[in-house]
Amino acid sequence: MKKKPLKAKIIFLALFALLLGLCIYDDATKSNPRSLINIFILAFMMNAYLDKNEHLKKLKNDYKNLKLCPKPIKHIQENNKTPQNSILSNLPIPAFLIDLEGKYLAGNAKLKELIGVPDIELNNKNICTKYFGQTCKKIREEIAFITSSKQNILLEHFYKFSNHNPSWYRICKSPIINPNGEINQIVVFVEDIGAEKLVERQKEHYIATLSHDLKTPIIAQIRSLELILKGCFGNINNKQNELLQLTLESCKSMYSLVSTILFSYKFDNKEIKLNANEINMTDLLLECCDEVATLAKERNIEIIINPNLIQHSINADETFLKYAILYFIENGVSHAYENTKVTINLYEENNEISMTVNTEGPYIPPKDIRYMFDQYLGQTKTYNKIGFCLKLYYSSQIIRAHNGKVFITSDPSNKNILGFKIPRAAEKIPAIA
Repeated sequence: MKKKPLKAKIIFLALFALLLGLCIYDDATKSNPRSLINIFILAFMMNAYLDKNEHLKKLKNDYKNLKLCPKPIKHIQENNKTPQNSILSNLPIPAFLIDLEGKYLAGNAKLKELIGVPDIELNNKNICTKYFGQTCKKIREEIAFITSSKQNILLEHFYKFSNHNPSWYRICKSPIINPNGEINQIVVFVEDIGAEKLVERQKEHYIATLSHDLKTPIIAQIRSLELILKGCFGNINNKQNELLQLTLESCKSMYSLVSTILFSYKFDNKEIKLNANEINMTDLLLECCDEVATLAKERNIEIIINPNLIQHSINADETFLKYAILYFIENGVSHAYENTKVTINLYEENNEISMTVNTEGPYIPPKDIRYMFDQYLGQTKTYNKIGFCLKLYYSSQIIRAHNGKVFITSDPSNKNILGFKIPRAAEKIPAIA
């Protein structure tokens, strides 16, 4: 078999040499017609030889590719070194990939540690039904939603895995979108949120205790003092009346502080929804100033109101916005110097309603201003009255819940401005700040 191609090659070379010699002879003897024919035959044989070699070369390369191709594909399948798998392997939480039928494709070591099953037993199996308690119908609905909306799905469930203590887990399913905008795979993240649930239960217990053990007795004290002051249990003299009035005011302040803590907690935990209605901003401001009038009179402070609004209506939650305005004015009056003026400006700018409380009081350094609306760090050296840091924090929550902003400025000349701005008519007021 090996000698046959060699003989054919020798015969071809001999014919090639013969025709080449005839061409040279004809050229020497000027015999042009036969020389042209010989050149044509020579060119045809050379083209055939080249075509034959190119064909053989192509067949040889195809054969090599056919023989070697399965090996690298198999190598890739075995090592599973794709960008997605590299990312999964470096995640600190269990994660895995599924196809659009819900079948397992790949996962990281954290997943195998969680469920205690090797990777080979998970391949092409519906892991969500077997280990995460989901029905096939539910999985199909979730995959249909993810592929149509290209959005994530978040679930929380209580699981008991063989290698771990029973706990709450958050499941997040996210689509993997290729450059063509198509979804071929879904990545699933599994996060242990047992510690978060424990903190939530502790908060709920704290709030229940606060409401029952503090708020309820304070209400009882307020009602009892009011009955005594009305003379329901006999006449009282002026000194007793003055003492009881101070005690009643103290109880009301404590009740207000406890209520602020409860509302602040509910805002933080998304338990409060605002009911927006059309209200008169100027009338609301006047009501708040009337409630602070007693405090202003005690400190000999004059409150000046500048309502510079053409249209006074605004879309907001009247109850909560009144709290915010009241706390802003109360804060300004409480920390202003005695025998000074507190100016409240109400104006509109860029379709936003702004209110500022301008006071003369202690200078607040920039390093302290940044913490003025913080829940726990809001008390500065000059603003150190009990409860005011929490009230400012609560007020800022209310303003932010109305899609607004709070601000404060302080000048070394003891000119301070505390204020906020909110849209006149927000398209949608969120439930929390």
